Amino acid sequence: MEKTAKITRTTFKNVWNNPKGGQIFYHEIELDNGDKGQIGCKDQMPEKINPGKELTYTIEVNEKGSKIKAVIPAQQNAGNWQKGGRTAPEPRVQMISFAMAYTKDLVVAGKVELKDLPTHFDILYNEMISKL
Repeated sequence: MEKTAKITRTTFKNVWNNPKGGQIFYHEIELDNGDKGQIGCKDQMPEKINPGKELTYTIEVNEKGSKIKAVIPAQQNAGNWQKGGRTAPEPRVQMISFAMAYTKDLVVAGKVELKDLPTHFDILYNEMISKL
């Protein structure tokens, strides 16, 4: 269940070093509605968890304690692509990449000769576009 409350206290607890790279910084936070728990962030002290800031979140209680997870409001999330903050390409532009990749795979598999790549690309691209 989503909740919204103001942060009243934030205390840095520890850092977790991801073996694949990057770090997650864990903080203990208290909210004005009485909820408290740990929240992980990519920054050591992000502004979004400063006392006085409003936080929309979910809370999960387990044997280790309470875990708070920030919820990204729908209007903020709209337009983000794969959480990278980029806007997704127009579908026809994506189809160019897909059609070329599929055609290249046919060439590599020996099903199509390299000299025939443009013709087969056009066939695949036009078929994909017809489905939009």
